[in-house]
Amino acid sequence: MQLNSIKLGVTMLVKFSVENFRSIKEQQVLSMVKSNVYKELQQNTFTSNAPNTPELLKSAVIYGANASGKSNLLKALFVMTQIIETSFHKKLDEPIVVEPFLLDPKSRIEPTTFQISFIANLANEASEEKQFALVEYGFSTDKKIVYEEWLSVYPKGREQAWFHRIYDTKSKSYHWLKESESFKGSKSTWKENTRLDQLFLSTAVHLNSEQLKPIYNAIVHKLGVIGADRISNEFTKKLCKKEEYKTLFISFLQQADIDLVDIKLEKLNVENIIFPDEFLPKEIKEEIFKDLSEQVEVYFIHKDSLDNEVKINLREESDGTQKLFEFIGLIFNAMNQGDTLIIDEFNKSLHPDLVRYLVALFNSKHNKNNGQLIFTTHETSVLRKELLRRDQIWFCEKGSDRATNLYPLSDFSPLNREDLEESYLHGRYGGKPVIKEFIF
Repeated sequence: MQLNSIKLGVTMLVKFSVENFRSIKEQQVLSMVKSNVYKELQQNTFTSNAPNTPELLKSAVIYGANASGKSNLLKALFVMTQIIETSFHKKLDEPIVVEPFLLDPKSRIEPTTFQISFIANLANEASEEKQFALVEYGFSTDKKIVYEEWLSVYPKGREQAWFHRIYDTKSKSYHWLKESESFKGSKSTWKENTRLDQLFLSTAVHLNSEQLKPIYNAIVHKLGVIGADRISNEFTKKLCKKEEYKTLFISFLQQADIDLVDIKLEKLNVENIIFPDEFLPKEIKEEIFKDLSEQVEVYFIHKDSLDNEVKINLREESDGTQKLFEFIGLIFNAMNQGDTLIIDEFNKSLHPDLVRYLVALFNSKHNKNNGQLIFTTHETSVLRKELLRRDQIWFCEKGSDRATNLYPLSDFSPLNREDLEESYLHGRYGGKPVIKEFIF
């Protein structure tokens, strides 16, 4: 299942933490580091090519009741990537899109902090040689000011502090800590052109820092954070234009018990679309026709009882089939690029057996480039034996202060022979709704 013609990217998540964001008050940490305590399912783990880094996990699941905050954890990662991507071009009076924990007076006025550790290829895009290294990046900000920002890389297993700035509220300026000599470029120019409400990383990249560009791209373009009800099939359609991907997708869908024999992409037929002349000006109609004519429809080709081909529009297939088609492009791209795919409500519109199959795919030998899958779900069958290690399972629950707490299954020291699904359903690990009797 490996596509050798695809250029290897790589962003492997090691840890992500967030503090003071939406329902999250205190710092919460999601770790993809393998625990040496557990010996089962070694194929679910991998060793990165970066020097002196721990073994990592290929997948992780987060459980929690509705409104427990598990989606906010993934949203925090998405917001962090969006702030980085949009920082340089944001307008002066445009607020930074953070949302602090509102149920505590102190938290409401404090900054939000994001921090991420990951494995990235630090080599220039044009270089064939790979330079894998651990990267640690983070920043603390409210809606108006970035109070702290830091970046360290470990190209040879030892820390190089490339930059670290701290905002002084009295002088209204930044104190810059000593930087590693390994960090090159027009640093003074980049600093002078970074406003109080902008990230230095984003500014430096847009002002041609070749050294920081791979790190920026690794976060912005290689961490895919999506909601199951907010994705489209456009990415899968794009990949289907390549014969090798289309063949792979057909094989995969057939294994998922969908009886198609081919996938066809056809441009939308706009000739029969009629607009009432009195409602739309000619220029607008022409623009609409132009947009529609560029749209591509997906058709699954099936065989009838007489072995004749039958073309069915994807929109007429089941919700589960449509959802699976949306996912497969993202899934195989992550696996082949060695990237991290993060999905909220992964079980939405998918049969439990399909969810288990897709998780098993990430954990399998077919995932040769060690792409990672992180997802939230209510589907408890994922907890059954022979699918996930005990260090791949996390829970979210709100405390007495109504703030989200994220914790691993390992906090409960479960035995290898323990029925995790049964224990979770009986409330041993928390992360379940507390339903009270309704009195009429």
